[in-house]
Amino acid sequence: MINKHFPDATYKQIDDALELASSCFVEFSKKKGSERSNFLNCIAFQLESKKAMIIEVADNETRLGNQRLISELNRTVLQIREFARLAESGNWREQISEKGEPNRLPIPKPDMAKENIPIGPVVVIGACNFPIAISVVGTDTSSALAVGCPVVVKSHPKHAHTCQILADIVNIAKKETGMPDGCFSLHHGINHSVTARMVSHRKTSAVAFTGSLKGGRELSKIASTRNHPIPFYAEMGSINPVFALPGALLSKGGQFANGYIKAVNLFAGQMCTKPGILILLKESYNQEFVNAIKASVARQENLPMLNPDVFRNFEDCSKLHRTKLSLVAESQKKQVLEKQTGQIQIFRISGNEFLDDPEIQTEAFGPSSIIVIAETKEEMIELAKSMEGSLTGSILIGENDDEFVRQLYPILESKVGRLLWNDFPPGVTPGIATHHGGPWPASTDARFTSIGIQGYKRFIRSICRQGFATSGRMP
Repeated sequence: MINKHFPDATYKQIDDALELASSCFVEFSKKKGSERSNFLNCIAFQLESKKAMIIEVADNETRLGNQRLISELNRTVLQIREFARLAESGNWREQISEKGEPNRLPIPKPDMAKENIPIGPVVVIGACNFPIAISVVGTDTSSALAVGCPVVVKSHPKHAHTCQILADIVNIAKKETGMPDGCFSLHHGINHSVTARMVSHRKTSAVAFTGSLKGGRELSKIASTRNHPIPFYAEMGSINPVFALPGALLSKGGQFANGYIKAVNLFAGQMCTKPGILILLKESYNQEFVNAIKASVARQENLPMLNPDVFRNFEDCSKLHRTKLSLVAESQKKQVLEKQTGQIQIFRISGNEFLDDPEIQTEAFGPSSIIVIAETKEEMIELAKSMEGSLTGSILIGENDDEFVRQLYPILESKVGRLLWNDFPPGVTPGIATHHGGPWPASTDARFTSIGIQGYKRFIRSICRQGFATSGRMP
């Protein structure tokens, strides 16, 4: 299949789209919940009816494979339908009221009612590694539409054709359900100025971003230094530490090693929840464990990476690690360069060396990970305290680890958005309890999630109405 080229949006096109989104905001936000629900359900129906075409184009652009992409599309459809139910129920408004007491002394108490209302036009900037679920029709877009916010999407240049197909689907649903034209639009752009223009536009009320720490940092700066600063919700880099206590390795060392390597190589390590470091005590790092790591790596397959840019960045990161770290295990390099597949690489470093080198304390996007060997439990605690924010953190324990885990747990809990017990971080399963966020640099606001039904909370604000019940003129 020939890759299509989509020209960068002009500043005028961006300005027109956001002006149109702003002008239709009141109309769209005042639509009945059942009408916006119908809109979202129509999008879900169109996605299912065009599944084969979407998967073919997305695989051509990302090389993620049919099985992964079908699963991602199905997940997206389910999420959209969840947000359709939210729109229809109106539960997101969280309406609260209290009666006034006009005769109360010494000061009368007014009647008051509080509820959530939509914030305004939302700009969505999707991820490179989830072309469907964190893209044009993902949680960001569907949650914003559910609560009445118009959406302007910036396509990802590495899967622009997929983005355009998804946008065409939304536009069909928009027309079929009678939604205002400005409630959704898509714009392409390779040049960073396109994204910057969308974030800085005076009609943009909030931004949802999934991407690199570098990109998120720059766009966050734009959002916060505008004449009227706006919320910038970003999900960015994450090292996702795994703390393996002695009891865990003593009882299930081989099983543990295999689970760790599988998590590192899941979709070629191109997951925001990939375990970037494994912290264990020196007493646990023995030849038996090393042999188990090597055996597990040997059983894995080198998987294709998303695009040439991602592959080159991973290769550069691997070269840096090879100059600073000791190599524990690596998969066969045959056809890695020709096929642009990710070579699994497991490194090791001492705890004190890791603490002294900030350059290696960052995410490596791809199938590599670092084993950090702590001399003592006190050093393991110090490593936990030094960690920056992450999306996930894991604690693996066995017999006789309870006392130490009581010291470690509250430290790690303060550093992550999702804490796993005796497990490795997989992808994210959307649900009512899902939280996909964490302290900086995992995200810009750890209070909110970019995945799951609670994602709508980024795009609402509360309003208190006073005196309306007394006047008999409730809106």
